[in-house]
Amino acid sequence: MAEQKSERKFHFMGVLLGVAVDNLGTYISTALFGSIYFAGRPVNEEAIKAIYSNIGLLLILMIMGLFWSFFGGFIAAKVAKRAEYFNAAIIGVIGAAIGFDSMLTDHGVPLWFELIGFVVIIPISLLGGYVALKRKKAPLK
Repeated sequence: MAEQKSERKFHFMGVLLGVAVDNLGTYISTALFGSIYFAGRPVNEEAIKAIYSNIGLLLILMIMGLFWSFFGGFIAAKVAKRAEYFNAAIIGVIGAAIGFDSMLTDHGVPLWFELIGFVVIIPISLLGGYVALKRKKAPLK
């Protein structure tokens, strides 16, 4: 009988790097955006509430966060070099878990914002894995 090689799907380092890219990228870009937005203005509770009522600013923050989730999924898949979708999806699941916790604990953020992020984060992370897989299979010119 031929011995079957069992290949593990989960790649610890790929997922660790993907989560780091997603979270650190989101935090750093949000901090930079906040620094620019609040330049010369006082940062107080009213100013924070004003951001949560500004749909345009929230959409910019959402796009920035989802970009980092996409890139985190891409990095996880690229580093893993196996089960790309599985490893990229883990980035989205971790992000969804963080978002779910935020929905339960941070009542200042509008629910529509939290729900959109919660619903699209896994597909966005999978898209990063898809791009990594396609780049892996693309012939060199």
